Amino acid sequence: MIIFNHHHTLTILEQFLPINPIIVEAGAFNGTDTKKMALKWSQGTIHAFEPVPEIYERLIKNTHDQHNVQCYPYALSDINGTALFYVSENPKNPGLASQAGSLHKPKERLNVSPLIFPRTITVNTITLPAWAAQHNITHIDLLWLDTQGHERAILQAAQSLLNNIHAVLAEVSFIESYYDQPTLSNLVSWMEQQGFEHVGSDFDNATKNFFGNVLFIRKK
Repeated sequence: MIIFNHHHTLTILEQFLPINPIIVEAGAFNGTDTKKMALKWSQGTIHAFEPVPEIYERLIKNTHDQHNVQCYPYALSDINGTALFYVSENPKNPGLASQAGSLHKPKERLNVSPLIFPRTITVNTITLPAWAAQHNITHIDLLWLDTQGHERAILQAAQSLLNNIHAVLAEVSFIESYYDQPTLSNLVSWMEQQGFEHVGSDFDNATKNFFGNVLFIRKK
């Protein structure tokens, strides 16, 4: 099992990806990680999803000079259509959407994080297979899911594509941060049933923080 510092995530991913990977990033936020991936894999393509309009504008602005980034104003989900989205804010910056918004209603993270969820909006949603069909994507080298509790729903809706996904980096929570969020053990068990191996995490225990990221690689 690889235990890595989250600051070194791309270095860890590099050993599992080709030099020209197809990367899908759900929950791209303002494009900080998107741009880092675009620079590291200049021969690859990063498909970045961000459903909150005001954040999507920041994503576009911050990645417009990256030739290998394509952005989409959607939330990857288990339905094609629209859904209610809980927008997060930092009380220090009222009115400015922050990074922890979710399709799931916030729950226990309200007790461990200063962020608040003062408003909801309706966002456009799309399933991974529907998007892939629209854009003639037949395989994905890395699926990066930072979707605040919605990771398994996205994966379950993408079962027709799972055999053609090589690596999945998924955020997990050690508490029920959002309603109906699967536990770490449930996600790992489900992914193993789909033919993936849990090969790494950016945490060595579940006590230092209330969330982390886990890396899955498709078994050969």
